[in-house]
Amino acid sequence: MPSTFLGLNTSYRGLVASNASLNTTANNIANIETKGYSRQQVNQTASEAMQFFQTFGCVGAGVDVLATERVRDIFYDEKYWANSSKLGEADKKQYYCAVIEDYLRNQEGTNEVKGFTRLFSEYMAAMSSFATEADQKNAALNFIGSAGELCKYFNILYNNFQKLQTDVNDEIKIKTDQINSLSQQIASLNKQINTIEVNGRAIANDLRDKRDLLIDELSAIIDVECEETEILDSYGHSTGLHDYSVKICGGQSLVSGYNYRQLECVPRETWQKVNQNDTDGLYDIRWTDTKEDLGVCAKNTGGELKGLFEVRDGNNYEAFTGKVTAVNNLEKSVTVKVTDDYLKSLSKSTIPLTDGRIRLGGEYYYYTDYDFKIDDNGDCYYTFNLSEDNSRNPVVIPKDLVTQSASIGEKVNYQGIPYYMEQMNEWVRDYAYSFNKIYDVPGATDINGNVTDGDIFYTGNNSLDGKQYVMEVEVGATEYNSASQSGYFNITAGNFGVRTELENDPSKFATHTGETEGPAKYNIVESLIDLAGNKDKMTFRGCTAREFLECLLGDSGLNAASANSFQNIYENIKESIANHRYSISGVDEDEEGANMIKFQNAYNLASKMISVLNECYDRLINATGV
Repeated sequence: MPSTFLGLNTSYRGLVASNASLNTTANNIANIETKGYSRQQVNQTASEAMQFFQTFGCVGAGVDVLATERVRDIFYDEKYWANSSKLGEADKKQYYCAVIEDYLRNQEGTNEVKGFTRLFSEYMAAMSSFATEADQKNAALNFIGSAGELCKYFNILYNNFQKLQTDVNDEIKIKTDQINSLSQQIASLNKQINTIEVNGRAIANDLRDKRDLLIDELSAIIDVECEETEILDSYGHSTGLHDYSVKICGGQSLVSGYNYRQLECVPRETWQKVNQNDTDGLYDIRWTDTKEDLGVCAKNTGGELKGLFEVRDGNNYEAFTGKVTAVNNLEKSVTVKVTDDYLKSLSKSTIPLTDGRIRLGGEYYYYTDYDFKIDDNGDCYYTFNLSEDNSRNPVVIPKDLVTQSASIGEKVNYQGIPYYMEQMNEWVRDYAYSFNKIYDVPGATDINGNVTDGDIFYTGNNSLDGKQYVMEVEVGATEYNSASQSGYFNITAGNFGVRTELENDPSKFATHTGETEGPAKYNIVESLIDLAGNKDKMTFRGCTAREFLECLLGDSGLNAASANSFQNIYENIKESIANHRYSISGVDEDEEGANMIKFQNAYNLASKMISVLNECYDRLINATGV
């Protein structure tokens, strides 16, 4: 026969379950605006029935409250994190593409100078005016001043790009610090969660919400993979503990249980540059424990950090790569054969002239300068003279480096800041060479009638000694030494300038080749005017000299359009996934209001049942007796 008081106990269990549901509903309503909060619900099941040896068999014993758990779907979490890293990358590219477009925009006042097209038109107008009165010193002065403004445009644009690179580099440091902070917080939450959940006593819902919110933040910075596994004891039984791990950047461990790894930003020294145009102190991100590079630019990575790296280091997949063909320990040099066309051109190459870093067979070495040579068969070789500083390079260079790969920097398949700076350098080198070639024609004579053989007009300003470079090595040269400071490779958009002697005395400008009368009187100036639109004299990416900006604006426009397109796509995907997550995990006012009434009624009914049973027991005990 069942216990006389079984009904009272059953009603009590219902009262407890209803009260727990009401409290949970209250908590949901209180956190309706809390970011990252997941709706909670009370999981309950019917208590194990009691079996009696009566005709009616088993009797229900009420309800058991199992746990209060979050309503969450890991599927949508993983989709959200995967999309978030792509969106973060697109966001950074979109922002900096807009900045680059502003730098290149052809408007007066942009970057403190007029746009290239307007400046070049004024420059050509001054040259045309000079052609009609080339015997006038003032006309020469006006043209040289206009040429100086053109050089200034490139100087300022180059400096703006370097400043932008510094800004991106600083943001990389900020994002790295955020990753370190997040990893530490996640590991701490792992410990707190396990402390609460040990032996399965409870579920740390709010702490789990906080952890997932941190993963949301981390996924925007870098791609993430999360995995939670149950920890079993030696008998294979559950301990209630879980091992939660986070991997980033293509599967590298960041957090494992209570342990976390840290990253460090290591600034490159001046002798560790990998690009001639890089600003000083660019960061490499490494693990503090292994000192290995994080490898942000790998194909299977993403996030804001990757977007920043591609903007900062993007070289359109054009970096120095080749094969080691010879090692000379006596002279401490290594010869590398290259096959890429852009490495065979003096105007296109971007590797540091002196004090650079080269990777040989997986190890870094540092060179002081290098010799360039193209042999009779058209094969191109770079011989790097390695630093004598033993702290930078080993005393003996391994012979087994021969046939191994050599590289300077990484091939980054994006048109970032280094790409635009290389394009500017290529134009100023080619234009300076083509202009000087016409200007230095045999028999060139200035306004005063003096022969100016060997003179040049455009050159570069050496920031170290204040002197100007001597342009002895031509753009198409087959041999040169990078330390010679006598070739067009020394010119960059940042040091591009007019020869100081001509700026000081415009009357020394060469205008003709000996004749002083007739149509050939100012033939040098006429030929220089033709340089701007004659592809036989100069081409830039298949275009004329004056179409330089159109090429760069085309690049920046395509990059900006691509970034905007991807940003919109990933933003829409994010919104869609977020809506799905919210439909499952979010707190809905109407739903919680309905739950409140439902659980209130259940609570009232359980209370009424206890009241009814109380009257029954009162009758049984007090009113019935012998």
